[in-house]
Amino acid sequence: MKPASSRRTSRAAAMLGAAVLLSSCAGAPPIQPAATTPSHFDGNAYAGETLTLDRPTPGEESYRVFEEARTGMVSLQSVRSSAQEKAGAYCKSKGRTVHGLVETAARPPFIQGNFARVELIFECVARPAAPGGATSAKQ
Repeated sequence: MKPASSRRTSRAAAMLGAAVLLSSCAGAPPIQPAATTPSHFDGNAYAGETLTLDRPTPGEESYRVFEEARTGMVSLQSVRSSAQEKAGAYCKSKGRTVHGLVETAARPPFIQGNFARVELIFECVARPAAPGGATSAKQ
């Protein structure tokens, strides 16, 4: 039988390992200009499904954010939410708001080589004016 201190060390190591595994469930390159970078779905054996969300705003630069689960146990919705949060934070750092243009998402089944993936093409646009002419600070 193992001493109590050894069991505690083993338990702590297992908990740390689980925390590291769960914290690394999605990976992504940085946000990039959409006009000069290829889609992460290009040339992939598993094509995604593309949905046009809106038309681009004339004169605005568009960006690309890509998120991919590192295991098959991560839902597409959680990967999508992560991509949307990154896009929103990026635009917020510019004092603007995110405007989604195109979303490409992996299609199930989520198996080795085809984990949940989402690519969002977006632009950062001026925040809409709040009632009374002030610029809204929400996002």
